[in-house]
Amino acid sequence: MSVKSVWTAVRNTFRAIRNGEFLLRIRADKYYMHIMYLFLLMWVTILLSLQVDKTLARVGDNKVKLETLRIHHAEKEAALVKLHSASAAEIRLGELGSKAALPSEPATIIKKK
Repeated sequence: MSVKSVWTAVRNTFRAIRNGEFLLRIRADKYYMHIMYLFLLMWVTILLSLQVDKTLARVGDNKVKLETLRIHHAEKEAALVKLHSASAAEIRLGELGSKAALPSEPATIIKKK
């Protein structure tokens, strides 16, 4: 094989690509359905990959939101526990002008006979 024949083959190949005849020259029309099937598979693969990426991004965002909500819940729970403490109730009653206070002695237990 000489350099001239190789150069001629390369030149003819580029000319066929430029003119849109390359697929016809290599008889790709026999494999049209296979090519279409391969194109469809690649398209579906790309689409599924994009959907997976979108789902993973949404999961990451939801994890951040969930952590924020957990912190918010813990703050609310701590505030609620503080509101239900006896000392907080006495302070609130004092602010409202009530004379009620915490008992100074323990409760007396009355037994039934």
